[in-house]
Amino acid sequence: MYGIIEQDISILPGIGPAIASRLQKSGVQCVGDILLHLPRDYVDDRISIPMCDLQEGVEARTHGYVQQLDASGYGRRKQVVVTVSDDDGASLQLRFFHSPFLLRDARLAPGRRLSIRGKVEWWHGQAQMLHPDWLPEEAFHAGWQPVYAGQAGLNSARMGKLVSAALNLCGAAAQSPFDTLLAPRPTFAQALKRAHQPDIQGLSGSDMQQAFERLKLEELITYLHVMLRMRRQAQIVAEKWHNDALCSAFLDVLPYSLTDAQEKAWQEIRADLARGQRMHRLLQGDVGSGKTWIAALAMLIAVQNDKQAVLMAPTSVLAVQHVQTLNDLLAPLGKRVSLLTGGMKAAERRALLAGLADGSIDMVVGTHALISEDVVYRNLGLAIVDEQHRFGVRQRWELTGRGEAVHLLAMSATPIPRSMALALYGDMDLSLMRGMPPGRKPVETRLVGNRSKLADGMQRMLDEDGRIYWIVPRIDEDEDGASVEQRVDGLKKRFPDAGILGMHGKMKAADKEKSLIAFADGSCRLLVSTTVVEVGVNVLQARLIVIEQADRYGLAQLHQLRGRVGRDEAQGYCVLLPSSEASNHALERLRHMVGCHDGLELAELDLKLRGAGDAVGARQSGDMGFRLLDVSRDGALIRHWHEHLPEMQPTEAMLHFWRPMAESVD
Repeated sequence: MYGIIEQDISILPGIGPAIASRLQKSGVQCVGDILLHLPRDYVDDRISIPMCDLQEGVEARTHGYVQQLDASGYGRRKQVVVTVSDDDGASLQLRFFHSPFLLRDARLAPGRRLSIRGKVEWWHGQAQMLHPDWLPEEAFHAGWQPVYAGQAGLNSARMGKLVSAALNLCGAAAQSPFDTLLAPRPTFAQALKRAHQPDIQGLSGSDMQQAFERLKLEELITYLHVMLRMRRQAQIVAEKWHNDALCSAFLDVLPYSLTDAQEKAWQEIRADLARGQRMHRLLQGDVGSGKTWIAALAMLIAVQNDKQAVLMAPTSVLAVQHVQTLNDLLAPLGKRVSLLTGGMKAAERRALLAGLADGSIDMVVGTHALISEDVVYRNLGLAIVDEQHRFGVRQRWELTGRGEAVHLLAMSATPIPRSMALALYGDMDLSLMRGMPPGRKPVETRLVGNRSKLADGMQRMLDEDGRIYWIVPRIDEDEDGASVEQRVDGLKKRFPDAGILGMHGKMKAADKEKSLIAFADGSCRLLVSTTVVEVGVNVLQARLIVIEQADRYGLAQLHQLRGRVGRDEAQGYCVLLPSSEASNHALERLRHMVGCHDGLELAELDLKLRGAGDAVGARQSGDMGFRLLDVSRDGALIRHWHEHLPEMQPTEAMLHFWRPMAESVD
């Protein structure tokens, strides 16, 4: 089957060069892409309404005969108008833009009876439908009919015809290696037919559910085998690291003992490093849970065993912060980490590269510059990737490829529910850290409607040399004034001495860095920003974050933003400002945020209420690279097959076909 469905869409009847080009630009490349353009809904066509009972704005099916066929308008506005009447004398006009070919369609000859589905509008007292679905009455089959999302300018009816052509082309050849394995479920071919042609198949709701599940299993099992392949590649033989004297010395000089969560994560990592196979682990720790201490321990054990350790961060600002934090922690041991970013002076860069090449530099923190072609490591043994979801899988693997059997520790503060973690990072072992180290207080969170009292509180905080983030939902101007520039202008009038600056994702990296530096050194004490500050900004003086239109964000993302304040022993505050149109349901979500400080609990709630996109943040929203799987709804399916993965391997053709998923992990 996979040989057929991988063929170019141009082999299907009805697809000429122009339509093929439009479909390809929208991501539809092959016959399989057409087959997996599944219906977004089904309509019950067993009921046909008389024309006189049609209601404006309501989609319905009706029947009648062609009374007249005309064309009206001129040029680009020219349209075909089909006037249809029924036996009771009621009439309906069907209007089609840019469709002169209909004037030559014999099926629309006067007197021909039609079955029509569309949404009724009234225009100068006349009922009309714009571009309705229609077919000769004798070709109509009462039952459930699929409704497709438009694609590349093709409406539901046109997409349905392409799907039918693709199904006919595959025919009996539509087989999958998993058909026998997954019996008695429908075969892959049967599942496709049931999904697209329920009216012909005469199916029940449970039949349809089983068909969709069978299609998802084809993708899921293929994906899990990709993850398994990557896990096996990761588990190559490595030296056993037992010498950890530096780690013991480090723990002795820490101001606090490790929390139970930190201790558990560290023991899991240490066991990985001592077992003689390459570590491939994800450390997921809540905002402020103390992941940097664990990173420091891992880097020290690498150095103790005569290896180099690198930590890669997504931005130069975060890299600089890591260097400062690690050097403060390691100073009592006489150890120091270096910094490598793309903006270094040439002489500094040459000296640093020489130190990495000859091994005199054993710990380095940097950005993507760490995987530049001219960077050579003498004996790289550990790669740590911070906020790892900001990097592609290829980038993580490229860093580990700079040495022999390099251990990988990925870290993330983004709370991800377990079913989603299995789907996204099934090639890695998982360590979870919950709770905060001693001395850190939960950020006091409030849902505020009175902005006048908020302004007074902000002024008091500024008078105490505190820093304030103000988060807005957009960059560009809008009627509600909630853009970066609009809010900067408004707040400057109220707080003229706060050195207010704006920041957003469309700014150049150097300009964003300048704004963050100004915020850190106090020349700017109120920073207006979009959610680009969500991850990795560590300004200890930041005491308050105000999040405008908070109901438009997922709880996990709000929790990430909240984590930008209260990063020392001083109390931090988070103010949630709902939009004026916030629903009671949205306000209830925000009230849950006020009383909960556990990122994983909030992520699980988001997953239940709003779906996967909100649970993992904007950068991983949408379908997350999957064609059919929805990790917000298919968690049980993912967990089951993750634990009971069959030994049967997908073919290379299958791996290639499920390419959107495969490319996300390749």
